[in-house]
Amino acid sequence: MKIKLKNLGAIKQAEFEIGDLTIICGKNNTGKTYTTYALFGFLDLKNEFLRITVLDASVEDLLHDGSTSIDLMHYATQIDDILQTACQEYSKQLAITFASEKSLFQTSKFSIEIAKNPPLEKEFKQTIGSGEGEMFSLTKEENSNNLLISLLSKEKITFPHHIIKDIIANFIIEILFDNLLPNVFIASAERTGAAIFKDELDFARTRLLKEMHKNKDIDPLELLFKNYHDYALQLKNVEFQRKLSSISKKDSFIKRTPRDSKEI
Repeated sequence: MKIKLKNLGAIKQAEFEIGDLTIICGKNNTGKTYTTYALFGFLDLKNEFLRITVLDASVEDLLHDGSTSIDLMHYATQIDDILQTACQEYSKQLAITFASEKSLFQTSKFSIEIAKNPPLEKEFKQTIGSGEGEMFSLTKEENSNNLLISLLSKEKITFPHHIIKDIIANFIIEILFDNLLPNVFIASAERTGAAIFKDELDFARTRLLKEMHKNKDIDPLELLFKNYHDYALQLKNVEFQRKLSSISKKDSFIKRTPRDSKEI
């Protein structure tokens, strides 16, 4: 997977590839943090930007006939266009990722190139339901390009068509990009990262709870975003930083089973 950046902070143009373990290092003020944060933002929010269109006819067949089949190769051949459109949309929202002024990112560009083909060999099974029970299932057999969607509920589905289309589209995206854009953990090691902000964010959380105690009618989510929107998106890994002190006090599996760990 190749990442390309343009006009992002100190970076005029950059290109690098991601492996199983990728370490970005260099001198101060050369764009390491910008690079890491930009990549983190896309991988963390990719489901918001990766979009496809499910035909109305597919939903109508599902509701009328009880099942419908979708050829995944129709979308697999469009994988590059889907990804580049997502990158373009993400580039427009880099200011949100960095919690900074929009004017600073007007010419910034983020793009990804993938050499692999979508992994359509794998089997896929998923059931969609609500509080009233299971509604429909999505099944793809191993080495098959067809996604079969079947109704499971005898009752008439009252979901709007666009919601059903969005649900199906999200699972198609999951199938197509399962191994192409994997879930990853990105740890920031720079001195202004989550380790320093952890105590301040803990203080903000305490303040949030006090506000909720004062006003029972306040919307918790609204208050949460009000207090946290000024921080870069990547500081969400503060939860990992918060756990480090307790994790460091525990015995590792190597210490607990020294004989089994000799080969390591």
